[in-house]
Amino acid sequence: MNLLVDIGNSRIKWAMHDVSGLSACHAMFYDFSNLMNVLDRGWKNISAPDRVFISNVAGNKVADKFIRWVNKHWQVQPVFAGVTNTAYGVKNAYAEITQLGIDRWLAVIAAWHNYHSAACIVDCGTAITIDGLSDGGQHLGGLIMPGREIMQQALFQQTHGIPEPGNVEVNEGFTNNTAQGVVTGCSMAIVALIDRIVHDMRSKFDEKLVCVITGGDAGNIINLLSVEFIHEPHLVLHGLALMAEKNS
Repeated sequence: MNLLVDIGNSRIKWAMHDVSGLSACHAMFYDFSNLMNVLDRGWKNISAPDRVFISNVAGNKVADKFIRWVNKHWQVQPVFAGVTNTAYGVKNAYAEITQLGIDRWLAVIAAWHNYHSAACIVDCGTAITIDGLSDGGQHLGGLIMPGREIMQQALFQQTHGIPEPGNVEVNEGFTNNTAQGVVTGCSMAIVALIDRIVHDMRSKFDEKLVCVITGGDAGNIINLLSVEFIHEPHLVLHGLALMAEKNS
């Protein structure tokens, strides 16, 4: 039994994996200061896995803490996924492959494996990433923008008179209060970029284009989009599972 772990900037997603596929997927919020306690609580009832495969975008210091925790509790050396020039029929667009986040690479690989089609792959997390994939498995590169929470916090922190929006729903069209104006404006900026990229890709790939969305904020964005997206909440873990199968 393998443990698959997707370490993001604010959440850790994980699932068990064997020949029958992925188990139920779980998620837990963390920050660097409380990481060990989060792992103690979240994984206290997990039996020691045979192997641990990790996708990590949170940096070396976080990786070091994971290595120490896994070594201490399970005596297993975790395997960290890395970006490559080619994998599973996908060719990387980046000349400097180390500049591409491993989460994006795994999501692109999983999308190609699942659909074998041109695809627009959107990850709505702390940052928003949009990657393109041709109908021949060529990664087309991507775009990065701040996630909705970062946009909202930037307004709150860098301006006067704009309060933290709190738990406010997105409005349709113009708003009549500041908090809803911030939430709606930030949300629709994300939506406008995604819709534009899909429009441009469809002009080239027509109806062959598959649109896939993942990430913790995907549920808040998907219903605002003008085109149909497939919600794949654990796309990175599916890509990690492919790597685990290859290395089994």
